[in-house]
Amino acid sequence: MKVIAVLIPTFNIEYSLDILSGIADYYRDKPVKVVIIQTRIPGINTGAFDYQYCTGFEYAKSKEFDAIICVSGVYASQMSEKRLREMLQVFEPRPVVSIAIDPQSKNGYVIKADCRKSYKEIINHLKTEHNCKKIAFFSANQTKSKEALERYDAFTAALDSCKLPFYPDLVFDGNFTDFKAHDEIIARYKSKKDIPFDAVVCANDMMASGCIYALEEIGVRVPEDVKVIGFDDAIVANMMSPKLSTINQDIYSQGYEAAEIADRLLNGESIKKEILIPLLPKFRQSCGCIEKVNSYPVYKTVDGEIHSEISDKNDGAMQFVNALNEKNTVVTLLDTVRGFNTLKQMFFNLKYIVHQCSLSGLAIHFFKEVQLIDNEQEFCLPDAIDLHMFYTEAKNTEVFRPGVTVNPHEKIFAARSMEDIGGIFLLNPIFSGEANYGYMMCRIKENKFADYNVYLKIIMNAVAQAYEYTTKIQEGRNLERENTDLALQSRMDDLTGILNRRGFIEKGQAALDILQETDTSGVIFFADMDGLKKINDTYGHDMGDKALMLQARVLKDIFRSSDVVGRLSGDEFGVVALGMKMNYVENTRLKIDMLCKKVSIENQLPFTLSISLGAVDLQKSSVLKQLLNEADKELYKEKNKKHARQ
Repeated sequence: MKVIAVLIPTFNIEYSLDILSGIADYYRDKPVKVVIIQTRIPGINTGAFDYQYCTGFEYAKSKEFDAIICVSGVYASQMSEKRLREMLQVFEPRPVVSIAIDPQSKNGYVIKADCRKSYKEIINHLKTEHNCKKIAFFSANQTKSKEALERYDAFTAALDSCKLPFYPDLVFDGNFTDFKAHDEIIARYKSKKDIPFDAVVCANDMMASGCIYALEEIGVRVPEDVKVIGFDDAIVANMMSPKLSTINQDIYSQGYEAAEIADRLLNGESIKKEILIPLLPKFRQSCGCIEKVNSYPVYKTVDGEIHSEISDKNDGAMQFVNALNEKNTVVTLLDTVRGFNTLKQMFFNLKYIVHQCSLSGLAIHFFKEVQLIDNEQEFCLPDAIDLHMFYTEAKNTEVFRPGVTVNPHEKIFAARSMEDIGGIFLLNPIFSGEANYGYMMCRIKENKFADYNVYLKIIMNAVAQAYEYTTKIQEGRNLERENTDLALQSRMDDLTGILNRRGFIEKGQAALDILQETDTSGVIFFADMDGLKKINDTYGHDMGDKALMLQARVLKDIFRSSDVVGRLSGDEFGVVALGMKMNYVENTRLKIDMLCKKVSIENQLPFTLSISLGAVDLQKSSVLKQLLNEADKELYKEKNKKHARQ
């Protein structure tokens, strides 16, 4: 059975979801194994431990893969094409089918969007249907990306083909963002009479959105005074008012075509090195083809035909139902993984986890030894990995520790797990902080890749903790009963019994990742105990230690068991409060203050415990350390308020 690897940086953008859906739908029910590997770019990562996903490139080098499909356009937005081609070169002599960027190799093939044809169609449409004669262009040339330059060239070529003049002073340089486009228009023009063009074509929908808002601010009506057309057909295009005319890249078809090309190459067929995918102009309200009073989601084609756009993507009710179902699954999954501490306990829940997450199989693999990786270290894939547990719905088989070891350089699918079952699989590394334990392979049933990304993060965190706890038991060491869900005593603060800085950062970051993936609220606290130095100087360090222990107890009692509480250093504490909203922060401060007074009286302290808290919303950053820095700034303000009241 042929095995194909799909390399993609992220599941969490609309472009990626459409590409993957096209690939998955082509291979659905075919006797082929397709392994999708979310592989970040070495040295370019946003999350605290996102670099761990860079290990995916090493797995993709396995000899078990017969071909590679690379979603190169997303990679190329963050790295040079030269470097990308060098990375793809390692997969030779296997065929590499690249979407967007030409690998320029002997066995490399590229699927590209034919934007020249579509730009010619929209310029001709503006000229013949709307009598536009002076057309401006919002470029993204500031990004210097290949896509931006191609769209600019396609625009100028389209003007020439349609015998319309090109006005260099009507080319605005943007960077694919709405606010940049908005600011550029506002800076140049102050009122409707200043506008020298009757239409503007934008290199993407976000810039078109910013352009429309800016034009409306200075009294220009769209489409009555100026026609606006975007590019991408992003979700925002159909949510705007007026609804945006744009160019649909048919991303789904690009994924489908790439899958078909890889399949035909593996069957020995001769294929052209470059395949152009036609794009679909959609004329809506912003160019005047659909009346503004028409709220129904429709568009007009180049041929003048009216088509409906009702789908799960733009059906608000369906989006709400899907989001609700996904959140219910996340809550249930979180409850399930909280129910086990050891790997054997996880195995007893494995079948339920698979069914709950719309999977049809899940296999967990561990290295012989845990690999510690930092963000500046190149990952060296070990020569041996053990299959620890698996469940496959297709054969209704579940096995724990089958005693199977494979060399991942040679084979990714361990024997007796899923080796003779075709389908769409996701390969995800198992890591916690700097520790990398191995990988899990799951067989998926649906095309809900963003949801699967959340499920895998939850499962991954649970597996990592169960691995550490099981290892601890096997080594015969004792864990404190109230902390049995933690990995190692090295993550605990000896004095207070709560997480130390290392444990807090690792567990807190994991919780933060899940909260942000599910768009759930949360607050990050940075706290500093008041007057600890004075306590130590006046009553001695033993009393100071007692104060720290009681202060930690106060925080543990105030916050829920599911929240992450840790001692960062000396008299500093951190909290990741799951689900909390910023408007509840002041109430939390009051509750802490009241409990501090109560605990001080109960323990007959010669002073009153007190702690100051800085708080920030988790949406300010995806990195816990950065959020703690922001909370520290808020703490400074809180301290100043306290001093002012004294």
